[in-house]
Amino acid sequence: MAENQFPSEVSTEKKVSKFPRWLLIVVPILLLGVCCVVLAVVAKPFFNLNVESGGYSVESVTLSTGLENGQPVDVKDVFMPSDQIICTVKTSGIDGGIIGMRWFLGENKIYEYTGKTKDHTISTYIASNKSTVLLEGKYRVEIFMVEEPLETVSFEVKIYHPIVSPPISIPEGHTVIELPWYPEVPFVFDEVWSIDGAEWKINEVKVVLMDDSKEYFVAVVVDTDMKDIASIGEDEAKARTRAIALYTIENGYLEKARNLEIDGKHYDLDQSIFINLKNTSNQVIYRVPFKMEELR
Repeated sequence: MAENQFPSEVSTEKKVSKFPRWLLIVVPILLLGVCCVVLAVVAKPFFNLNVESGGYSVESVTLSTGLENGQPVDVKDVFMPSDQIICTVKTSGIDGGIIGMRWFLGENKIYEYTGKTKDHTISTYIASNKSTVLLEGKYRVEIFMVEEPLETVSFEVKIYHPIVSPPISIPEGHTVIELPWYPEVPFVFDEVWSIDGAEWKINEVKVVLMDDSKEYFVAVVVDTDMKDIASIGEDEAKARTRAIALYTIENGYLEKARNLEIDGKHYDLDQSIFINLKNTSNQVIYRVPFKMEELR
């Protein structure tokens, strides 16, 4: 019985030893090769599509106050609140690529724009308007194609403060209700003017220096509760504020402004007066200009 069992065990070992072990190595290699070929066949149209459709990249980002023939002019990185701040992105590769721009003041996003390039260029801008003035501070623009920014440019908005003689002292507790677009010199603060039985809360009287247009004038900032400022026309606005403009002249405020030495100069200020009405509850402001000949 033992003789019959032993040969059978020997016979089993011989069968195992005859299995082609090289297949254990060759077969996985063949399978791996087949997978690679299949993957290459599947992936090839995708990669070809990418190559055939082309690509684009950001070549430059420029900040300026103007454009001429699509090219930035007056390039800088420090601006005034009165400036229009233009960001121009130039790309290479395919035209018509999607470019986005996120504008930040500090860490607060204030504006976002996305569009297609034309002639490999895209531009957009931020600027003060009738109700909102660009604040002083550190800004940046993030340029992106999908989500993550590819390029970031930083800039600053600063207000120039002229040197005034005699020096102006701003009273403690005074709140500016109209943020400046241009360099200015406030010289009257927080008064109440009684005119024809009505009382007007005067926040400031100031000299405004519009250096870009070489225009200089006195502006009276009025804190008002008028609810319809945004809807009244120019004629109605002048009818409501003419008495304030006349009061400014007749009570010596215009002469006081002329006596100020601003950056070593005296200004005649004989062109115009502005009456700036602001409703502080809704932040709407209406600026009413008077030519001096209208007030004579």
